[in-house]
Amino acid sequence: MMEPKTQPPVERPPSAETFLPSSRVRTIMKSSMDTGLITNEVLFMMTKCTELFVRHLAGAAYTEAFHQRPGETLKYEHLSQLVNKSKNLEFLLQIVPEKIRVHEFKEMLRLNRSAGSDDDEESESGSESDE
Repeated sequence: MMEPKTQPPVERPPSAETFLPSSRVRTIMKSSMDTGLITNEVLFMMTKCTELFVRHLAGAAYTEAFHQRPGETLKYEHLSQLVNKSKNLEFLLQIVPEKIRVHEFKEMLRLNRSAGSDDDEESESGSESDE
């Protein structure tokens, strides 16, 4: 009796695999663009491009950190420093801001409020002189 020949499983090349979940990339694409139908090919390309961008961003941040202190572990602060000093990454400034301490934030709020009250006083005194 002849055994049926089994074909080896078809393997995708490593470059055809994605690490990010395609469903999540699709959700992000739909939420941030006026898109119609997102084909599987477009979804695959966007997922791969996103992975390459993240790899580039992390690699550049790690290189900077390693030059400052060899053996350093990549941290959020390295990413935020890279984003803050790189002109081509300025679109990420609101997404990857520099971390500040709570007391620094409270001081900034206090200064903004006092500057705002100074502006209010100036506009009130300016409107009184108009009468």
